[in-house]
Amino acid sequence: MGDHVRTGIKAAIIFLLVAATAAAGVFAFFSLRGKYSFRDEPKREKAVVELEKKSLKKRLPISSQLCRDNLTDKSQVKAYDIIAKSVQYTDARELSLEGASEDDFKVAVNAFIADHPEVFWIDLDAGYTFYEYEDKLNVSLKFNATGDELTAQRVALEEVVEKAVKNAPDNATDYEVELYLNDFIAQNCKYNVDAGRKHTAYGALVNGEAVCDGYSHAFQLLCMRLGIECTVIEGMSDFNNDAEDGHMWNCIELGGDWYHIDVTWNDSPKATCEAEHYFYFNLTEEQISRDHSISGDYAHRESAEGGYFNVFVPKCNSTKLNYAALNFVTIKDPDDDDQIIASLVEAARSGSTYCAYVIDESVDFKETCKIITESYAASWLEGADHYTGGILDIDDGGQLIFYENKRVLAIPLKYE
Repeated sequence: MGDHVRTGIKAAIIFLLVAATAAAGVFAFFSLRGKYSFRDEPKREKAVVELEKKSLKKRLPISSQLCRDNLTDKSQVKAYDIIAKSVQYTDARELSLEGASEDDFKVAVNAFIADHPEVFWIDLDAGYTFYEYEDKLNVSLKFNATGDELTAQRVALEEVVEKAVKNAPDNATDYEVELYLNDFIAQNCKYNVDAGRKHTAYGALVNGEAVCDGYSHAFQLLCMRLGIECTVIEGMSDFNNDAEDGHMWNCIELGGDWYHIDVTWNDSPKATCEAEHYFYFNLTEEQISRDHSISGDYAHRESAEGGYFNVFVPKCNSTKLNYAALNFVTIKDPDDDDQIIASLVEAARSGSTYCAYVIDESVDFKETCKIITESYAASWLEGADHYTGGILDIDDGGQLIFYENKRVLAIPLKYE
């Protein structure tokens, strides 16, 4: 009888041990993933872009002259207008400027080119010559093409522009059109310092090769043809991380607010993930100034670094249409993970290779990223995989990618 009791006690102990072990395993499983098993799938809360949708038929070209409007010297305005008339011909003409100085002309031609991205044939690399005659300043501009050759090139540029405009999204907001143009230029142009016409919209759109000012003039031209105000900005950048280089990008007006956008940097061939193609999309002056410096106005051009100056620079202080703010979930508290999981689920179902997040300004970037790496990222991926039915390859997930100066982290996604 005693043996039977002891045997029964042993069996009970063994059962309890097995049950405890199983319970521990279940607890361990649910500690990582189980909290999502009894929770409805979270839904992504998308930011609303409060801009009017317009049909392509209502998107009429604009020809505003922002730089001309900001010239304060009458001689410079007169020189600007004379330049505008002279470029209508297919051969370079000598310009006669009464009461204007060489400096007035330099300001005027800079302002004219900044306002007219469609005029690609003024050859500033070849320069221009001055001489004075009968109290007038006479200037000889240089064209990089003349006659029938220039006519053919104008037609070629117009054909590309018309095609781009025709394929723009219909019944779309200015923000959606801006997205289209950013991607259109990135897909159809590559950065090449050795390209011909590299500083012009023609080089970017017809030849498909350009440098920063070619990218910027192309973006400006397409924006203006689709009825969106846009200008170019002269400045410097630290793209190479070891030197200050002359650079150009754009400012665009959306819903009454101005934003900085750098299409050249959005087209970086060194991008680690797709999110980088929108890092310089609708930034404030404070945001763009983290790695760009805006050249001063033309009144202080004599002391301008590199000789770069701007005639018009709009105030950019709105964050409403910043791409990251609209499209990346902001992380302030990693435990508040509904939107984090929802964004991963959405990205996984669309087959995206990454999901990007903004780390809120109120928390330390490095410390928050460390906590996420060590304690949260695996749980988030497991949770997303629960809702998507096991399509993610959790074990083969890549390392998290951190962009400290953008306060962004990206989680790479791989699939079974």
